[in-house]
Amino acid sequence: MNTRIRVALFTPLIASSLAVGSLGFAVSSAHAAQSAAPTKASCSTKASTNGTGRVTVSGTGFRASTKVLLEGSTGKTFTASVTPTGNFAVANLEDADYSATQSGTGEIACGSAKAAEQKDAKAQFKEGFSQGFALVKADCKKLNQNKNNLAAVDPNFEKGFKAGSELAAQRFCK
Repeated sequence: MNTRIRVALFTPLIASSLAVGSLGFAVSSAHAAQSAAPTKASCSTKASTNGTGRVTVSGTGFRASTKVLLEGSTGKTFTASVTPTGNFAVANLEDADYSATQSGTGEIACGSAKAAEQKDAKAQFKEGFSQGFALVKADCKKLNQNKNNLAAVDPNFEKGFKAGSELAAQRFCK
């Protein structure tokens, strides 16, 4: 067989086998990196229920059985042990804006208890507003009947409910 014909016949075969081989390597590398990556980690700060002004910082989704460094806006740092399920909790800390860092991952903001309470208050107001608006929009007669049902509800929800029902009354109950 002629040398030129051999080269012409075998060159595409060699090139395609190299391409397929490197594709397999790329796929296996991507799969290994994906399986080694931890789940999405998050953390939060909650106020203590005993009225001491202390907080608990907790997190989920961290690499299991390792350590997490907590740093507060006051400059104090704490180390937390991560459980085999990827969680941690550190109680009885002063209220500050905390962040959590685990070796090999970036910094994750945990926030402060005050910020969490403000976020919850806004969420309660928004939910109350939506329910109050919808109730009065559907039936204008329910504008003043709702006060008896709100006695045990969050004050922010009650304020939102009142604001929503009053706005619906202005728009729909004339």
